[in-house]
Amino acid sequence: MVSGERSDRDIFNAKNATRADATVSQVAKAVLCVQPVAERGGSDQALLRLARQLAGAGWEVHVAVPGPPLLDFSFATVHIVPMRRISTSHSLRAWLAYAWGWPGSVARLWRLARRVDLVQSNSLHSWYGWAAAWLAGKPHLWHAREIVTQSSAALRLERFLVRHFAVQVLAVSSAVAAQFPGANVKVVREEADASEYSPARAGRARARFGLEDSALTVGYVGRIDTWKGIDVFLDAYTDLARRHPGVAAVIAGGNVAGKEGYARDLAGRASEIGVRWLGALSGSDAADLLADLDCLAYPSTEPEPWGLSVVEALACGTPVVATEAGGLSEILAGLPPTAGALVAPADPAALSAALEGLLPPSTNAAARRARPVLRSGAAPPYPEIFETAAASLARCPRSPSRRP
Repeated sequence: MVSGERSDRDIFNAKNATRADATVSQVAKAVLCVQPVAERGGSDQALLRLARQLAGAGWEVHVAVPGPPLLDFSFATVHIVPMRRISTSHSLRAWLAYAWGWPGSVARLWRLARRVDLVQSNSLHSWYGWAAAWLAGKPHLWHAREIVTQSSAALRLERFLVRHFAVQVLAVSSAVAAQFPGANVKVVREEADASEYSPARAGRARARFGLEDSALTVGYVGRIDTWKGIDVFLDAYTDLARRHPGVAAVIAGGNVAGKEGYARDLAGRASEIGVRWLGALSGSDAADLLADLDCLAYPSTEPEPWGLSVVEALACGTPVVATEAGGLSEILAGLPPTAGALVAPADPAALSAALEGLLPPSTNAAARRARPVLRSGAAPPYPEIFETAAASLARCPRSPSRRP
């Protein structure tokens, strides 16, 4: 079900669309999840799994997004609410537009928040949900999925906000949690769903994407962003292919809004050296590709908060070479050496050597399907966490307003 304003910009289901501040059904348990982007990335995938788990436990789930979601939230009520992404790379004009539109977006979220039991912000950089929850007098859970390195001022502001306007901060890793001393922080690590990610998926993707079944293949699967180290991967592959001419490489992922030029430049360079550029993939296509790789590279040049693609690759039996910083170190901690290796950031030679060390002597679909799962774990207990937060009314900055 979709709820949204009628406009050329945000209508995608005009037949069923209503105002974004339409009345939310009065039920025993209802949550409003505020997602400031509508993309196909790690935070969106994690929100989808969280929301499905809550819906399965009896919650009525409402998701507020700035545009048509690219994932299947058909089990929830989707509300189209104008929201903007914040970034230190934005121009002054973009920041002024953010400030100008912020009160109206908060007001629309407040109309939704006053009819639910709990508000969840799905990003540390979502500065809308806390205000809507505060105005409505409802508990606010803040999901921190970022490590803030770009701006000390932004980190100071977000530390203040989470201490005063969240009953609890859910951090995706210990590295993320360490940013918030004195706050009520709970580390909630995202794990791969074994029904979606497993070695059994191997053998499906290679023919689909024009890859030889017997070619040793390395790849990157994730967002195409400036700090993901994709340029480092291309340098490393050039070195690896020089020593092993038969090794193939692929890059898959969607562009980050505003950085399309950077993605085009990378795609051009990839084509020049024989790396297959696949673009954005559906969830099932990405799962198939991860299972069909012989090694995943995840060479982020800044500390990675967690690394959902890494967890998913390991669930498919695919070893990983990742940067030794942030949540990536936590993912590989305690796993056998065959599961992966950690390398210094921005070091193509080290990345190339580590990829070479993890590649098997040969590969084929049957061998990839026979690989053991390298990491598995239970889904976070979101219903329990959200039940506890919804009961924490005494900890709200304001007394909660009662639904009529």
